[in-house]
Amino acid sequence: MSKNVKKSNKKKSNIFEKIKVNLKKIFTKKTIILSILLLLIITIVTFSTIILVRKISGKTEVISVNGVAYTKDDYMMYLRLAKTSLFDENTTRLPKATLNTVLDIEANINTEQYLRNKTEENLKIAGAIKKIAKDNLIHLDTQAYKELEDEKKAFIEKLGGKLAFYKFLWDNRTSEEAYDKIAEIDKLYKLVYNSLYAEGKSRDLTDKDKEDIKKNYETEYTKIRQIMLVTVDTETKKEISPTLTEQKRLLANSIRNELNENSDFDEYIKKYSDDATNDEPPYYIYFKSGQLLKILEDTASQLEVNQISGVVKSEYGFHIIRRDPLDDGYLDKMYESKRENNFLTAISDVIKESKIIIQDSFTTLRVD
Repeated sequence: MSKNVKKSNKKKSNIFEKIKVNLKKIFTKKTIILSILLLLIITIVTFSTIILVRKISGKTEVISVNGVAYTKDDYMMYLRLAKTSLFDENTTRLPKATLNTVLDIEANINTEQYLRNKTEENLKIAGAIKKIAKDNLIHLDTQAYKELEDEKKAFIEKLGGKLAFYKFLWDNRTSEEAYDKIAEIDKLYKLVYNSLYAEGKSRDLTDKDKEDIKKNYETEYTKIRQIMLVTVDTETKKEISPTLTEQKRLLANSIRNELNENSDFDEYIKKYSDDATNDEPPYYIYFKSGQLLKILEDTASQLEVNQISGVVKSEYGFHIIRRDPLDDGYLDKMYESKRENNFLTAISDVIKESKIIIQDSFTTLRVD
């Protein structure tokens, strides 16, 4: 009887132990699951808070131009533009050493100050463009917005998709809205120029402007092509060996003996010239006094149009120069350059007359 009771008690004890172990396992699993869920919730809430704070902070106004407000997000988008112009399109954060690098010793401007100045300048230009467009009833049409949409899709595809685009915005501490605004301003800039300053438009060059530019072009510019055989090491800038120099001299003389006014000078350049063999013709060089080596300028000035020089030795090698007639193609580029300068002058004038309000937060924005 006693033995049976003991066995019964032992069985009950084992059952209770198993129940306890199983309960412990269940509670342990639940605890782990709850801990993971809690950690996940904390992470999501933290990340959402960071995004929300950045989103709210990004909407803070930092500068206004003629009543048009620009936010921190806008500033960061224009900062990215400044970084791209100084470095490349993949640049995001910059180390302190780079920011402290002096770019202009005389003006004592380092990278950080340059980026601040450039960003502020671009924001003011954006405001001026909006004013010029408004004053002249110029606005983007449906087709322009369709182009903007297509360009944005192409940019997102280039980055690698929508997630990569959001990462791009995050890395640059900006927003999609700011991205759209700067793209719109760029499109508006081109539209204003083409509507007012392009050839044949109301603010195009006057006949006197063109006459002065053409006179300056014909008086001051010279157009040449050259075959150059280099006698210095391109990396060390030191003279090559006397033996190689002599070989170059003999080759230059041989080339010159083959040339005449009817020779295909571009073909000789492509075949022999050390400074143009990887390029494609034409190989024209336009210059004003003081822009080339003096010996080359003096040689070119003594040549008649279509005349070819003898072999000329400079500190960099042997040269054979052909003087070419000036052409309207380069003159057209000079006209276009003057139109663009006139447009930039008009923008500058608008900025000078603009009402610009810079908030205290503007000067404390990070540019790293």
